[in-house]
Amino acid sequence: MRVLPGGLIETLEITGEDGESISFRTYYRFPKGALTTSSTLRFPSREHVEALIARAGLVVRDVFGDWNSGSFEAVRSREIIFIAQIAR
Repeated sequence: MRVLPGGLIETLEITGEDGESISFRTYYRFPKGALTTSSTLRFPSREHVEALIARAGLVVRDVFGDWNSGSFEAVRSREIIFIAQIAR
């Protein structure tokens, strides 16, 4: 897998999981050396995002599980797409 000019991902190591977050380290190999990066991604739950939307003064109008307006199913959907509007 080519990710940067002349570089390849050597390994990807999960370094931690904490509720909604996952941390990982990626090792890249290049002809003249190596590079290591550390990252943390957060995957908030539907309920968490809905609470943030409400706190912002909006209401959730719809929730989709894909970019084709498919229904959201927590176990199967790869996306959570919120449609919100100003609360009246």
